[in-house]
Amino acid sequence: MTSTPLPTPPRTGLRARRLLPRLAAAAAVVALAVPLAACSAGAADPASAAGTAAGTAAGTAAGATSPAAEPAPPAAPQHQPGGHELTKDDVDAWLDGALGSALQTTGIPGATVSVVSDGQLLTARGYGLADTGTDGDGDPDRPVDPDDTLFRIGSVSKVVSATAIMQLVEQGKLDLDADVQQYLDFDLDTPEGAITLRHLLTHTAGFEEVIAGLIGTPGSERTLREAVTAAPPEQVYEPGTTPAYSNYGATLAGYVAERVSGKPFAELLQEQVFDTAGMDSSSFAQPLPDDLAARLAKGYPDDSQPSVPTEVVNAAPAGAMSATATDMARFMLAHLGDLPAEQSLLEPETLDEMHRPALGADQLGTLAVGQRMDLGFFDDSTPGVPAFGHDGDTQVFHSAMRMFPESDAGVFVSFNASGRTPTATLDLRTTLLQGFADRYLRDASSSPSDDASAAGSSLTTDETEGGAGRLDSAAAAAAMAGTYTSSRSPVTNPGALLALTGQTTIVPRSDGTIAVTPKPLATTTGVYELVDEHLWREVGGDAVLATRTADDSVDATADGADATVQAISWGASFTMLRAQPWQVASTVLPSVIAAVAVLLVSVISWPTAALVGLGRRTGRRDLVAARRPEPGRRRRALLLSRIGQVATLLALVGWAVVAGQAMSFVDVSAGSIRVVQALQLVGVVAIVPAAVAAVQAVRERRGWASVTGRVLVVAALVVLAVFAITWRLLSPSVSF
Repeated sequence: MTSTPLPTPPRTGLRARRLLPRLAAAAAVVALAVPLAACSAGAADPASAAGTAAGTAAGTAAGATSPAAEPAPPAAPQHQPGGHELTKDDVDAWLDGALGSALQTTGIPGATVSVVSDGQLLTARGYGLADTGTDGDGDPDRPVDPDDTLFRIGSVSKVVSATAIMQLVEQGKLDLDADVQQYLDFDLDTPEGAITLRHLLTHTAGFEEVIAGLIGTPGSERTLREAVTAAPPEQVYEPGTTPAYSNYGATLAGYVAERVSGKPFAELLQEQVFDTAGMDSSSFAQPLPDDLAARLAKGYPDDSQPSVPTEVVNAAPAGAMSATATDMARFMLAHLGDLPAEQSLLEPETLDEMHRPALGADQLGTLAVGQRMDLGFFDDSTPGVPAFGHDGDTQVFHSAMRMFPESDAGVFVSFNASGRTPTATLDLRTTLLQGFADRYLRDASSSPSDDASAAGSSLTTDETEGGAGRLDSAAAAAAMAGTYTSSRSPVTNPGALLALTGQTTIVPRSDGTIAVTPKPLATTTGVYELVDEHLWREVGGDAVLATRTADDSVDATADGADATVQAISWGASFTMLRAQPWQVASTVLPSVIAAVAVLLVSVISWPTAALVGLGRRTGRRDLVAARRPEPGRRRRALLLSRIGQVATLLALVGWAVVAGQAMSFVDVSAGSIRVVQALQLVGVVAIVPAAVAAVQAVRERRGWASVTGRVLVVAALVVLAVFAITWRLLSPSVSF
């Protein structure tokens, strides 16, 4: 960036020359802070980047001003009128409006959907294009056919894998509650406690998040054993206590099935699930057989961009399945118990076990009052409508499946692009799944909002004349206040830095409700009300949060109890954990940015000082000192300090690049990370010569500018060294 030089008044020219580099550096640090924040904002969940940006902006604004009045709560979630008859004609018309017309506006080329009801495939619809024909490979455009076109279904694969595992449980070959180590051919390090299949299928094995190697490109396929043994994540939570969604855990469960059955995992699923249920257009194979590969939809960032190469999911049991919408309809019928006996996948008793919460208060504590994992399935029930299912996302394919056992109905949908906005597919899935339940499974005279409001009113009314038994929503809201990080995060390696992003802030409101920013699976603020002890429900909506205090064995409002909330569960397999003071982004980032600013000013001032010629003017004490030659030993201290400053800045840029690659599922070599760590370590070691240089400046009375600058450099290097150590940037492990 260039600009026209400003005229310099006489007698102040040198001061201006010395100030300009500092102003330039201040502008530079602002420019650097934005990409660093944006890069680190790419978290594991699709909407987290936009949510972090929005949350950071909101937090900055909140910190800068003190609003005169509490902001009004956001509009309550909207529900569709109920009472519609579940018929093919009505569903087709509704789907055409809800999905067909939405694709062009969201930038999604194609979608496939199937609906089952009363033991039958009610309808299957294809919308848009499986191949836009714009890649320049000579292939014409190809419309989506729900019977013929395969989509990658992402993590919906997990419930199919869980079905095969439960078949082995039925056969007595696996025990849900036995230590999985007995089924493995490698030593699994479990310092927090033994792991069972029940833990693996409920995302409570206690693993930290792992990103590296999860998704690759054709040619990067690994065996299932390689996937689970190459770099197992550390176990950081006690098993059964802290839901933390884990692709590694699901993959390990699949490897157990492979080991016990004696068959490759893809072959096991083909024989025991797909062939049995008549799913002849489904496979876990990577690459797909030629006949299925020719029918696979291409995946796109959005409809204006070329397709991406077929993604390889090395955590195969967790997300490698490809299927048509009609095959997924057969899978839903199997879990609803509607397939003929010869095609059924599990006994009715096993199906019931898979579809009910698999952990209780003995393991989860008070988190058990909220949504809990079934065996492989999410509990997606809303007031009056029991449901279970799963969502799935790769980089470009996005899917969801819900089954409603009391209505004997189910819905599956998949998209072959992410769309033009971060939440495009999430919004469409919500519209479809929530809209289906509202429209067809609820009476016209009732709504979930009414049910939730009634529940909240009854639970917050005095039960006795003296008010005994009343839920103290104000005290409960105060106990929720603070900043939270996700349990689904790396902890013991440089990936821990990602915990600075995607943080959730909870603020009590004057009416006893809480404002949650951003609310789960969104970029906006949600307002929640206390509806039972340890349970909060979104005002006007269905989403719930369950809490656990520091001592949940004692009434959280009782005298002497530690009522501070330490963990908040949502969505069955996710937990928000209270951030420690050193983990709060609004506390950490300002000091880091200030330290970076100091180093940038220092580094930029060296060549600038040489160019402007400090020796042109005399008579000023600090300039005379600046011109004073330094002995070799003293110059070495200053030189080593400067080397450390440059190394530290290069390391920070390197971490930003590494984070960006990791969040784009681009494998980062261990060698590259070691280079960045080496630069970071040089910056840590440079604290010593920087301190020596600062002491020398004081002893030699080199002037306030020189002394202040060198002291600030020492402080900046210390801040960034503490940051690097605290956030595991110098961890021996570079696998995340």
